[in-house]
Amino acid sequence: MPKMDVTDEAIIDSSPTEVYKAILDEYSGVTRWWMPHLQFKPKENMPINCEGAICDLIARGSGMSAKFSVKVTKLVEAKSIEFDYSGDFIGTGKWTFEPFDGKTKAQYRLNVRTNKLLFSIVAPFMKNPAKPHSDTMQKGMKALNNHLSK
Repeated sequence: MPKMDVTDEAIIDSSPTEVYKAILDEYSGVTRWWMPHLQFKPKENMPINCEGAICDLIARGSGMSAKFSVKVTKLVEAKSIEFDYSGDFIGTGKWTFEPFDGKTKAQYRLNVRTNKLLFSIVAPFMKNPAKPHSDTMQKGMKALNNHLSK
């Protein structure tokens, strides 16, 4: 099954603490600044800022959509958030937040393999299968920066 290991980053005009909290708010469904590209819906009654918390994720882009279950595996306040993914892709994701000239260098690494037949069939014909993911991440990071600038 095709694999994807991609890292995206951006400089956000806010502190690591503010960026960390905004990411958790988005995953918990409190905010919706990443719509229509990513939509998060918490599952069960555990807050997303707890290890073991789970949310559902629908990713839309390039005329396709993918569904995931996202489980928080590790939280380090204002430094990093780690996830396990299951669903259309299986693997891990990790956000890191580093101070950078009074701002934050936000970085997201996704390391997954496809778990859906359609994606497995289409992937070999794509020039860069990570591009739709990177496009979505860059749109999200721009939306995050705009959200925090308000």
